Amino acid sequence: MVINITSAELLQKKEEFMQSTRMVDADGGRRGVEEAIEYLLRPETTYKLILATELGMPVLTLVAKDLEREFDANSRFPVVVAGDEKNYVFRQNIGRMVKFVMEIYGFRPAKGDMERLRIPAVSGSDYFTTSAVYEKAGDAQFDILITAIKE
Repeated sequence: MVINITSAELLQKKEEFMQSTRMVDADGGRRGVEEAIEYLLRPETTYKLILATELGMPVLTLVAKDLEREFDANSRFPVVVAGDEKNYVFRQNIGRMVKFVMEIYGFRPAKGDMERLRIPAVSGSDYFTTSAVYEKAGDAQFDILITAIKE
C-alpha cells in the first residue's frame, strides 16, 4: 500500500476529523482544534511523526517542542502550562489527533510494553512527558513529497 495524499485529500481528512470530534478549544470554540489538526496534517509534521516511529521512538519525540512553540499560552489550543492552567486535556487531545493522522498512513498504536514511553530529553519538550509508540499495520508504506513553492 502506497499512500500519496494531495492537498485536497488532506483538507478532506481535516474535515472528516472535525466532524467526528467533540473537542473544543480554550475559548469553547472549534477554531483552535482546527488549527491543531491542520498543523499535524502538514506533510513536514507528519514526516517527523513517521520518522520517530520508524526510529522506534515515541511518536511525539520530534514534534513536541514545535507543538509547544506553536500552541503556547496565547493560542486557542495551549499545550503548555500557563499559571494555574495545566492544559493537560489539550496535550491529551494532541495524542488523539496524532492517532487519527498516523492511521491515515497505515500505523496503529503499539500494544504491550511499548504502548507508551517517556519522551527522550533530546526532544527539548518541557510539557509533553510521555507519548504513544506506533507500529506499522501490515505492510504500510508511504510517500511524503514536500514541495516548496516560491511566490
